[in-house]
Amino acid sequence: MRITLIKEQTAEELIGEMENTYGSLEKLEKKAKITNNRLFYSDLEAWKYYLKHLDESIKETHTVVTNKIALSEFDINILNTIKTKNPESISELSRLLDKNTCTVLAKVKKLSENGFIELKDGKKNRKIPIVSFDEITIAI
Repeated sequence: MRITLIKEQTAEELIGEMENTYGSLEKLEKKAKITNNRLFYSDLEAWKYYLKHLDESIKETHTVVTNKIALSEFDINILNTIKTKNPESISELSRLLDKNTCTVLAKVKKLSENGFIELKDGKKNRKIPIVSFDEITIAI
């Protein structure tokens, strides 16, 4: 089974992400020169390109090939709820789904381990579930 996660964003959104990650274009240039890291050089070239092409739309894909992942209807419901309601914690997600927190937490952990959900640190040791892609394609 091949699962492709697709994220669409504008050039401005990508530049904003890079600013959050690296601070500034100049800082990224210094990091690239000091470390000679290919990822830094790749991000640097992308940043420079999209500064000149702010109107472009970017489609980023991440593909997983596996026989281990099985998405249930409940998993899809969790992903959809996170994407549309933006809960600030697992507890809030559980309330939105009208399910037990332990049940939802176990599913969220599984989805996170498989790359479908990001868990960001929130207030008071809470984890904020985030779905950063716009589309899932499953090929059997």
